[in-house]
Amino acid sequence: MTDLERAALLKIVAETPARLKAALKGVPKKLLLWTPGPGKWSILEIVAHMRDMEREAYLARYRRILAEENPTLPDIDGDICAIRDDYRSLRLPDLLRDWLKLRKECLKLLKSVRGARWERMGTHETAGPLTMDALLRRQAVGNDEAHLAQIDGIKKRAAALESLESGPKKVGDLTKKLEDAVLRRKPVPDKWSAMEVVCHLRDIEKLWADRLVKAAFSEKPAFYMLEVDDLAVKNGYNTQDLGAALKEFARLREDNLRLLRALPAGQWQRSGIHPKRGEITIERIVEIMIGHDQGHRDQILTAVGNS
Repeated sequence: MTDLERAALLKIVAETPARLKAALKGVPKKLLLWTPGPGKWSILEIVAHMRDMEREAYLARYRRILAEENPTLPDIDGDICAIRDDYRSLRLPDLLRDWLKLRKECLKLLKSVRGARWERMGTHETAGPLTMDALLRRQAVGNDEAHLAQIDGIKKRAAALESLESGPKKVGDLTKKLEDAVLRRKPVPDKWSAMEVVCHLRDIEKLWADRLVKAAFSEKPAFYMLEVDDLAVKNGYNTQDLGAALKEFARLREDNLRLLRALPAGQWQRSGIHPKRGEITIERIVEIMIGHDQGHRDQILTAVGNS
């Protein structure tokens, strides 16, 4: 490893405390404990893991490698630690305090290493030989960068699911108290009424379901498209019952949320092939769904005017 490469890794390790504090600022307790999928850690559990790895996987290993000749470095199972020490019961301020103290010790030690001492090594039970340089890379990239990205991903995923969950209620709030004539009034002949928008949202939820299921369980399936204007006319959207349409929209959305909540974070990168957009991931479908919801809420406001 060159001095420049090592300096870049040391910079990451030195800057992680500030980045971690920023990532955790303002995170409510509910989100700290929220898990992004079955068997996945919450933000609180990730921070607890980072504390324990700082002590056992990095600081302890650095010390042994520098003090002993090729020591054997035991593997550490983070999942076992999380269960054994009940990570979810721990307090974030305590974890941060302990981790910061350990990180300061680690940085002090790393800054004292010179020359050939970076080439000293130990033998990890499963990863094999690890030099000081290799362990530093694991700490900076495999630990710090990876866990910061994991925390950011959890926050984004939680926000996306919350936005999707609130969609049907927001549409209901916009439409439930409208007079029937206002609900079914078209702003101009070729534009949808608020009632037609609600029916569209209900039916397009079936399209999202088809795409999400196919992408989750098939290898890059082909997606179909709907002629939404024809569907509105064929199914008489403007004559349908608002309450029934809202109820079905909410039911279909909850089905989609149930699937999304069950998918591990990595599965959100599975994809399908859209006839016009090309390859799109589940993550991108979720983004489109959120934008679609907002766009049609705006359309409802336009359709009802100042009513």
